[in-house]
Amino acid sequence: MDSKHGADSGPSSSRSATSTRKHHRNKHESGHHEENATETDSFWYQSLQTPPPSNFTPGMILLLKKALLNSHSRGKTRRAVLCFDRTVYVSGQSWDAGWGCGYRNFLMSCSALMDQHFQPMYFPLLDSPISPSVRQLQWWLEVAWSSGFDVQGAAQLSPLVDSKKWIGVSDLYTAFSSRGIPCELVDFNYKQSFRGNNALMEWIVDYFLPPTEIRRPTNLTEALMNPSVTCTEKMPIILQDGWHSRTVVGYEEISDSTVNLLVFDPSRRPRSKIRKAALDITDAASARVEDELLHDALKLFRYKLFKNIFGKQWQILYFPMTEPLTEYQMEKRKFVTSTWA
Repeated sequence: MDSKHGADSGPSSSRSATSTRKHHRNKHESGHHEENATETDSFWYQSLQTPPPSNFTPGMILLLKKALLNSHSRGKTRRAVLCFDRTVYVSGQSWDAGWGCGYRNFLMSCSALMDQHFQPMYFPLLDSPISPSVRQLQWWLEVAWSSGFDVQGAAQLSPLVDSKKWIGVSDLYTAFSSRGIPCELVDFNYKQSFRGNNALMEWIVDYFLPPTEIRRPTNLTEALMNPSVTCTEKMPIILQDGWHSRTVVGYEEISDSTVNLLVFDPSRRPRSKIRKAALDITDAASARVEDELLHDALKLFRYKLFKNIFGKQWQILYFPMTEPLTEYQMEKRKFVTSTWA
């Protein structure tokens, strides 16, 4: 992919994505020699009246909130902030194992973007003429490339349709931009710095909780009015760590001031009891969940980042929730750019 960036921007994420793509193409394109698993390629979001597919789980944010409140009551969790609560957890399946994480994170983002009401025009842009799914995202990208988006990415990945080629957040930037959905890439490249994960964690905390809201309570009244676990209207973000990507749905500060990310990892599939608890909460928010199950659910979602890691590189894709892109803005986004944190 070509890069274009101004004085306040960092190197395009395309550079790191290029080498990662090559690794995954070598690793996974040989998959056609293996026995193919049955493909059940579908998409679902919570406003649909049909039951969710077996790898789509609504209610996970509400279950996570309940688990965090339980942890807070036990003195473990000090504070937690979560994204839009209608975000659906989408797990991978056997047929896309090893290469499908980017596609599944895309579907999790779409489940939120198509169910929110702040930018109602996002829905028709995402739903038509080709609605989301794993294979249809491959069509999205082919159509975008044929329109002049991300020439270098097209050279690396096309033909993509019906393949097992891994894609990264820079490819999702192209897919969303080509449909008029505003999104942004941020690079955290600390190969030459011990700052490591600290900048990433600070960015994520600021994203989910703006600085004006971070101020700690100064008296008991403020403390009582300050909820320990908050669901926001923020969209989830996609976090890429070289070869794998996850959907970040919030963060948790525990009693020793350590901060954990809260993630939906498409490579992990929740146990049937956890999934059932989430579905029950979707039907009735007051549904009772056993403490042990809440503990297990929180373990599934927690992702610990160690501070002061040397040589770590991360990329983020997030949605600023601004008006749909104009034709002029879409034209500019044919070149993939990112800011450098």
